[in-house]
Amino acid sequence: MIFKGYTKRDTAILKGFAILCIVFHNYFHWLEPSSGENEFTFSPLRVTRFFELFGEQPGEFLNILLSFLGHYGVQVFIFVSGFGLALSMARRQESWGVFVLNRLKKLYPLLITGVVVVFLGTVAMTGRSFTPQEWKEIGYKMLFIHNLLPESGLSINGPWWFFALIFQLYLLFPLLYRLVQCWEWKGFALVSLVSYAVIFVYREVFTLYHGYILMQTAMGHLPEFCLGILLAFSRERPLRWWWLLLALSVFGLGNVFSWCYPFTFLAVAVITVFAYQGLKSLRFKKRWLSEPLAYFGGISMLLFAVHGSFRSPFLKLAGLWVTPLGHLATGLLFFGFVWLLALGARPLYEWLSDLFSRIPVREFRGGVWLRRSAQLLLLLFFLYVGTYYIRQDMSNGNNTPLVPNTLVQNGQSVPNDQYITLARFGLQRNYLALHVKGSFDYRRLDGQTTPPMLVLDIRDRLWKIPSLSQRMEGEWIHYEFNYDYLRPFVSMISGREFKVYVWNRDQSEVQFRNFTIFASY
Repeated sequence: MIFKGYTKRDTAILKGFAILCIVFHNYFHWLEPSSGENEFTFSPLRVTRFFELFGEQPGEFLNILLSFLGHYGVQVFIFVSGFGLALSMARRQESWGVFVLNRLKKLYPLLITGVVVVFLGTVAMTGRSFTPQEWKEIGYKMLFIHNLLPESGLSINGPWWFFALIFQLYLLFPLLYRLVQCWEWKGFALVSLVSYAVIFVYREVFTLYHGYILMQTAMGHLPEFCLGILLAFSRERPLRWWWLLLALSVFGLGNVFSWCYPFTFLAVAVITVFAYQGLKSLRFKKRWLSEPLAYFGGISMLLFAVHGSFRSPFLKLAGLWVTPLGHLATGLLFFGFVWLLALGARPLYEWLSDLFSRIPVREFRGGVWLRRSAQLLLLLFFLYVGTYYIRQDMSNGNNTPLVPNTLVQNGQSVPNDQYITLARFGLQRNYLALHVKGSFDYRRLDGQTTPPMLVLDIRDRLWKIPSLSQRMEGEWIHYEFNYDYLRPFVSMISGREFKVYVWNRDQSEVQFRNFTIFASY
């Protein structure tokens, strides 16, 4: 098999396949049965559950498959982006500053279009505007720093974490391009080695978020991006079958062993190269399949920008059609709605693109000095962010206790209590990290066993529903929870209140006993 490069149509087909995977994944992974996915963190339990669900509910195979594997469409996008940027740079050399500014002129129209659509959708579905905190999150996204903040990467619209990732890849691209251009596969190997070294140090030495933040940033996805750059220089390159066998083996092992999980993203990119090249060698001319893929690839970024915030009505409908065909039908309805939404948003996107295209981008006098200064400032900024979170991780051993202002040992709600406060802590300083663990006994007086929705809250800073472990104790259910809050580098919490409460959404009558909590910093 010989790799002969990709035409514009080839990349459109690949992007069309990728966006279908992503849109359906982002719908189905909210719909039962779902095993979860190893996207930003790894758990072997998700893999076990994935295979169990296939045996238990084979009729839901599309739901199960896409909810577990569909997120790998992002890697196809990253790979294709590296390939396309390298071809563009080979045709027209640009300095680092001009390149980055030209990419921003393409990113902002797309992101602004997405924000407008989501804003209008929020008004239509909830009857309210964005809250001050949501506007702040939008500001982080406009600065492309939201994937550097623990609670902001997936806020407002989950798929938008990709915008910060691709911007960071744009910042690094000119350097990566020259490395791969000069050293070819050795440059690719060097970049991959650095990326994996950082990932493993960050996950294993500094166990901060178990690498959660890092896998949302460029550093976690440099290998597949550089593979695209490498193949842009590789006309008529033979594809060895053992590369495919190795990639398949790595992908399999990466879904069993935590240490191999970071390699699965590059493995998917390699498998994609072989799979598509195999189709091309078989003269892939099934127009009924290739034409729709190329079409959706052409509007893929608009689909990506608008689809993440409109799942709720279709998920509610899926709750009424609780059959495999019903779930598939709601997924197709969701995609059809998103498609129409993207077409409706296209005029705004094209108008914004035209507006931004008129902004002149030129080399300035002293351009080299400006470029070096900007690069140094960005490097210092990312070093600061990295050391800030490492410092937080090191603070985990402090464990100085906080004393609660209010602590409920035994309490009972009445039906009109929607928010049941269990504990309050006054925060006297801008603690780097808060470590919270607790337990309580709980029962609903209506006899149901629906678990409570426990919320940890710092006004305008944190709103989190922690995972609860449980065991039965007669009529009561005993729950335990554990959560670490790592303060983002843009946030201040001094003088605020840390509150633990139950969000009693259906206002049912419930009882608590033996509530205990320990918080430390």
